[in-house]
Amino acid sequence: MSQFTSSQLGDLLSASGLVKRENIDGALSMSGTRRQPLGKILIESGLMTETELLGTLQAQNLIREKLLESDAALQLLANVRQSGKSFVDCLLESSYRVEALDFGIALGRLLIDAGAISEEALREALDTSIVSGLPLARVLILHRDLSEQTAYAGLTAMLLVKEGHIARSEAVGALKLSHMHGENIEEILEFGGFKKFRDGNIVRLGELLVLAELISEIDLLTCVERSLALAMPLGQVLVDEGIMAEELVQSALRAQKYIEQGTVDALRAAQMLKYCARTGQLLEFSLEELASIKPRQFFEERPADQVELLELMGLISNSDLDQIKLVKQEASDLHKVESFIIEKGILSPEALEALRLGLAMVHSEKISLEQLVFAMHVWLWERGDFGKLIKNLGW
Repeated sequence: MSQFTSSQLGDLLSASGLVKRENIDGALSMSGTRRQPLGKILIESGLMTETELLGTLQAQNLIREKLLESDAALQLLANVRQSGKSFVDCLLESSYRVEALDFGIALGRLLIDAGAISEEALREALDTSIVSGLPLARVLILHRDLSEQTAYAGLTAMLLVKEGHIARSEAVGALKLSHMHGENIEEILEFGGFKKFRDGNIVRLGELLVLAELISEIDLLTCVERSLALAMPLGQVLVDEGIMAEELVQSALRAQKYIEQGTVDALRAAQMLKYCARTGQLLEFSLEELASIKPRQFFEERPADQVELLELMGLISNSDLDQIKLVKQEASDLHKVESFIIEKGILSPEALEALRLGLAMVHSEKISLEQLVFAMHVWLWERGDFGKLIKNLGW
């Protein structure tokens, strides 16, 4: 067996037989003189093709990420030269397996069948994913081929199929509707006659962390995809990726359990997690202590209009808020203020309508202001019908 262990670009090119060592040394010298990348020099010199360079970069990253053995990478690069095919095609045709790639392709095929992305978008995203090490869903979002909501719906569909809750054909249909109408995929499945997939008191770990503002939605998507692809718990992926300390993950899992038991609501659990993240303390309470905890009242007075509500909720930047206040002061007309918010792209018409509806419900005492804050954060994650969301929350 070969003892080749390097992941340096020049070493890979030489060991795979794509470029001779003396040519690489000459190109390296030229690269330093011209201040151009080695790959560009090799292509311009006619020593290799762009397809071969891309394949070498992809092999390089898979070796570094310990997803593919060096010897396997060398064999695949030799196949690229011999067949003229891409590295990805050679890998898929071989007996070598890369779990993360297999999962990405399965997710991509699901999204294609649901009409969410094209074949070309999948191909480009796969190439970028292998070179960069980023999961497929995140690459599709960065390429602007997929929205964050549809990406999350696709990952949810993959999970439900994997757990045997639904068949793949059912996942395709639900994902298609979710992509077309911007609605939560689980709600679509439940409306279609499937049983509820989680109890009303169950909040997913990722959703709780987003609510507590401890992780961004895009980072969550990345970790959820890696969790599914590698069959690892989400908490372990968060720790391995350096996104979150193990102690904070343990506190989040404990908070998730408290919510499931009905001891605290999700908003209060998120507040507690924020405190843990800020102080470094663990979330350790007995059931008796938790039962005595009362949610803190954030607001003493109800906001009079959407502008005051925006200020309380912190959904927009201070500079945007200052502009909105100035327009309100000059116009004294909420319709003009709302038009300004939409024209400047500060909020979408749907988000503004959700705020308007929520504020009306607060004024009519159907929900509290704290409930509205929680509901708006959930709605910003899921989108869809805000009134329906309030009903689903049991309010």
